[in-house]
Amino acid sequence: MRKILYSIAIATLAFSCAPKPYEGPAHVVLIGVDGWSASSFSEGDFPFIKSLEDKASWTLDKRCVFPTASAINWMSILSGVSPEYHGYVRWDSRRPDITPAWTDERGKVPTIFSLERQAHPESDILVTYQWDVIRSLVDSTAVTTIVDFPQTEEGDWEEAEWASEYLRTEKPKFSFIYFGSLDATGHKYGWESEEYLSYASHLDSVIKHLIQSVEKVFTDDNTVFIFTSDHGGHGHHHSTEYVDQTLQTPLFIWGKGIKRGHRIEAPSVEMDVTATMARLLGVEPLPHWKGCSIDEIFE
Repeated sequence: MRKILYSIAIATLAFSCAPKPYEGPAHVVLIGVDGWSASSFSEGDFPFIKSLEDKASWTLDKRCVFPTASAINWMSILSGVSPEYHGYVRWDSRRPDITPAWTDERGKVPTIFSLERQAHPESDILVTYQWDVIRSLVDSTAVTTIVDFPQTEEGDWEEAEWASEYLRTEKPKFSFIYFGSLDATGHKYGWESEEYLSYASHLDSVIKHLIQSVEKVFTDDNTVFIFTSDHGGHGHHHSTEYVDQTLQTPLFIWGKGIKRGHRIEAPSVEMDVTATMARLLGVEPLPHWKGCSIDEIFE
């Protein structure tokens, strides 16, 4: 009897990440903001992002990985594995600092971008960013268009305007739009400071403008939007001293086939975002990935 029960348990674990049937969207748009702490939602004025609670599947408790720094966590979101596997272990790593546990035939760590390019060679893939490290993480050789912008308030608006025009005219299959200045504001003035909350409110307006500018083309019937961050922070840092404020990050997913007003119940980590994007894009997840698609969000 024990052997039978053990076999059932193993089978349950083996299929725990198996996706249910799902017809993916025509477009997936990942919006990333560096350093947006989930703990700021209790104090900040973010009317647009907070309004997504009614139309998205969401959580304020997606956990980042250790070390709790930017390049490390963005690479975990984009590659589906944690630092000991992808090898990026410094806040500004532009290449693996240690030998990766898995590389593709080019000797590179596979990312969601290279997998999308391999699965769908004709895909239009867009990346916009404000921090040059991001260019190194996304595998720019797999991207159709990649453009950098100043890490300033004016740069945020410039990026949003440019990206929305590209989205409307080129209609890319997969886009990653990254804003970096909130993290810099946290380091300078402190997370939860008046300046930090004010900048987050500014980005709320920028993201609202970006999404509303494309909503006639990128609709809830053909698009899934993802909004998330890489880490939070406390004081002027995002170390492990204040674990909750640093580890907890927002994750909002909405659009085609996604449950509305659903608070995600299952624990989620950076690598789950990768697996969820793979399912949305119709990309086969790699066997060594450490995350699972967040299946509870699907209708």
